[in-house]
Amino acid sequence: MNQVLKRVLLLLVSLLLVTYAAFQIYHAFGVTTVTETVERTTAYYTVDTMGVVFREETVIPKQGDGYFFYTIADGNRVAKSGTIANVFPSLQDALGQQQLDTLDEEISTLASINAQGTSNRANLASINQQINTLWLSVAQSADASDYASMSEYRTKLLALLNKKQLTIGRETDFNDRLAELRARREALAASFTKATSKVSAPAAGYFISRVDGFEGLLTTKGVTNVTTEQLQQYLNMEPATVDDSIGKVVGDYEWYLGCIVPLEQTALFKKGSTLNVRLPFVMEQTVPMEVAAINKAENDSAAVILKCTHMSGELSSIRREQVELRVTTYNGLRVPDEAIHFNEKQESGVYVQDGNLLRFRKIRVLYHDAEERISVCEILDDKTYIQLYDRIVTKGEDLYDGKSVR
Repeated sequence: MNQVLKRVLLLLVSLLLVTYAAFQIYHAFGVTTVTETVERTTAYYTVDTMGVVFREETVIPKQGDGYFFYTIADGNRVAKSGTIANVFPSLQDALGQQQLDTLDEEISTLASINAQGTSNRANLASINQQINTLWLSVAQSADASDYASMSEYRTKLLALLNKKQLTIGRETDFNDRLAELRARREALAASFTKATSKVSAPAAGYFISRVDGFEGLLTTKGVTNVTTEQLQQYLNMEPATVDDSIGKVVGDYEWYLGCIVPLEQTALFKKGSTLNVRLPFVMEQTVPMEVAAINKAENDSAAVILKCTHMSGELSSIRREQVELRVTTYNGLRVPDEAIHFNEKQESGVYVQDGNLLRFRKIRVLYHDAEERISVCEILDDKTYIQLYDRIVTKGEDLYDGKSVR
């Protein structure tokens, strides 16, 4: 064998020996397990379906000719006989009144600040904090494409900035600005025709400017007798255009939600019980509802009718929505799937790091979420079972009770 070949073989053997030694050192001294701390969690068994809303609504018919300019935003409460809209001869007249209202509000705010003068100045740190908070609200609303409150934010921000000018001594008063605004107001008030009439609310409740044609059909009368066939019909119907109305008032008392659920899941519902309902495309928080009726059909489905006594601006505008019925709530300890093992007795559990040793702790699974790949485990006053804040192994090799780890 020539000298070159001997050197090549010697180099290969040396590399193998070094690799083997490194592998043994890694397993002897390296960190071979990954752990995470056990925390409390809440999970839900849900039934996802579509819901149809039944409620008492009063349609507001158009009254006279002209341009209807709303004085109240969708979803806001209105008292009986409260003003909903003013009627103007034209759109230009309505826009003129809107500009005049904005100008009046600015004059009123500035006059109030001006009346303080330079005495009894507000705390500068407090003003700066309010300005920062308001800017954060503006950014959050813009990010959510919610521009309904921008006008209100503008007014508040302008007032705070003017107050800051007085506080830091940059301005001593706003007399010149007030004189300018009042002159502008006088000119603007003379440039358009005032409202010729107004529209009042026929009942107290939440105002909605949209009318879908279901107002006289989907009422609360006889709602507990609604069948799956009727619910499916309502889900398939298209909203109608109602030209002879300017909106409606939704009553702020009880309303109903009708849902179609598979027949085998009706055992999860009990008449008179309360469950939380989430409307993911409407609001983040859940709404408590009572099971008012369970009407079974012959086609492997049932109509579950839910009664609700909560109302808000968001809820007043819905008709057909995707809903999540949280029929069961599980509170316990969060355990990821990769941490669960079986011991020699085929008991399910986890390996807990106790100092430099691993200990097997049993688990009692309350609920398994296949999508999240986690289990909710019962909290037991038994040290042979998993405990809150245990450090459980989520990744490791050759795990067994009593194993020494770093």
